[in-house]
Amino acid sequence: MKGTSMSELSVMGGGSAGQSPFDAIRQVRPDGSEFWSARGIVPNLGYGADWRNFVAAIDRAKATAKNQGLDVDTLFVGATEKSGGRPREDFQLARFACYLVAMNGDPRKPDVAAAQAYFAIRTREAETMAPALTGPELLAHAVLEARQMLASKDKEIAALDAHIAELAPKAAYVDEFVADEDMLRFATVASTLGMQESKLRELLIAKMWIYSETSTRWSHSKGRKVTVNRYSEYADKKRYFQRVENHEAPRFRGEVMHTLKITPAGAEAIARLVRRGGDNVVDLFDGGAA
Repeated sequence: MKGTSMSELSVMGGGSAGQSPFDAIRQVRPDGSEFWSARGIVPNLGYGADWRNFVAAIDRAKATAKNQGLDVDTLFVGATEKSGGRPREDFQLARFACYLVAMNGDPRKPDVAAAQAYFAIRTREAETMAPALTGPELLAHAVLEARQMLASKDKEIAALDAHIAELAPKAAYVDEFVADEDMLRFATVASTLGMQESKLRELLIAKMWIYSETSTRWSHSKGRKVTVNRYSEYADKKRYFQRVENHEAPRFRGEVMHTLKITPAGAEAIARLVRRGGDNVVDLFDGGAA
């Protein structure tokens, strides 16, 4: 039999005309405690025969209850439905368990959204009727406030996504350089720009983006001392370069040797620098720092 849509329920109190579908399928045990059959409320939450996805919502509701220190076994009592065929898994849900299931359901389903609104109003009614909230009612109010906070965060994330989409065209040039690695070699950037690596290093030194330090060390393969250069970036250009330390290499003036690589932002900035110089790369060495 087709279940009553939660979007059709009335939340106004008083009389049978204001009775909700949840109130209509409420059951009472011999000891007077109330519960709702999980199988019984499935149609009222828009899941139809999709029991597996509904169980996933129940599992999320259980996790919420457990994280709040509540007795999960009391709120979600395991049961078996016997309807003439093969017995099926079921749960006897306390009222607050029904609330948690609705809040952990798929909000894209109109019936779930309506159920969430129903419980929100019921929670508000309980809040105004009682001098203070305690136990499950207090938790219900806290969950509602948390959902409002999450909705606000979703709006902020959407705004950030829009800003990222606006900046996407500016990142197109960087994609010409970046492959699988984040950091780029000087040779790679120089080749992309159609210039020699040595000329690129000389240009960046002239513009005071990087500087070179020189030291000597003994080379066993050559049987003599050799000159070693180490390149580093100036403080105001740190976002354009990255030092990659090499602890296996001989120390440089008592310090760990590093190789200077170019970041994606640095590759883009260098490309702009070269483009401003036109076809004559020599002209780039005039005019000071960029």
